[in-house]
Order: sequence, then structure tokens, then C-alpha cells
Amino acid sequence: MDIDFFIKQCQTENITAERFGICDPGNGEKAFVDYENEEFWTAIVENRSGNSLNFTAIDNCVEIRRPDGNMDNRCDAMLTGGGHIIFIELKDQGKDWIQHAVEEQLQTTINHFKANHNIDSYRKRSAYACNRRHPQFQYARMELMNEFRSRNNVRLNIVNTIVIK
Repeated sequence: MDIDFFIKQCQTENITAERFGICDPGNGEKAFVDYENEEFWTAIVENRSGNSLNFTAIDNCVEIRRPDGNMDNRCDAMLTGGGHIIFIELKDQGKDWIQHAVEEQLQTTINHFKANHNIDSYRKRSAYACNRRHPQFQYARMELMNEFRSRNNVRLNIVNTIVIK
């Protein structure tokens, strides 16, 4: 079954703002871009590249199903543009969130993306696990980050500020 990660009703296109936020309202609603209400931002995007970006809500918008028909794990969103693809998982949890965010939500989404689209057409490939409660995660996870990169050819970041250069 082909999965289209670029469904128009899941996208906000041509974002040129230098700084904006990504919000996850929860309750079965899809993630969205916000320009004004910083107190609700789970991730902060600093678009230093000046490129026009496209935001795609994945969780609660793009259907990714397991062979048994049940919904599979998905990350919340992705950004594309200027040669970049960035997979984003948004969290608002106190502890024990990294493993689920990385190994289940980001990894599963990347696997499905690779099975349905050419990820190699993007020069810069990143994945971000962002947590409102831990904007600057205090423990280095170099082993996890290196393993993720060698497995996926995608750079893993565990911070809530996404800087695009």
C-alpha cells in the first residue's frame, strides 16, 4: 500500500518566517505551525536559510497502517524545503520519553517514508525529538544518535530548537 506523505490537506506551504513554532494540541488533533503564541510552542524553528519551507502534519493526518490494518506509530510532523527533510516528534513529558520518540515514532515514520519516497533526493536529512519540558536535554545521547545516523543516514537531534541553515 503506497503512503503519500505530501497530502495537501496536511500541509502548510511556503513558510518564509525566520522564526515560528510547531504546536501539538493532542486529543487526536494534528500538529500545526504558529507564529505568535510562543507559550504553546513545543518546537521552535529558526529558519536561518531563508528558504521557503513546507510543513506536513503526519500524526492524525497521514495514514500509516500496519499489515493488520491498525494504525502504526508515526512522528508528529516533517519540514521540507531547500534540500532539507526534517522529521519531528513533539513531546510534553517529564521522563522516559526518548526511547519511544526515537525508536518507535521517528524510526517507524522514516522506514515508511523510505519505502514510499526517495529520501536521497534531500541533501540534509534530520530527525528531531522535541520536548517542551526538556528544551535542552541535559544528558548526551551520542551512542543513540550515532546508531540512529548509521542506520538511517539521518541525523538525530534531541532538542526543541530546530535550526535550518
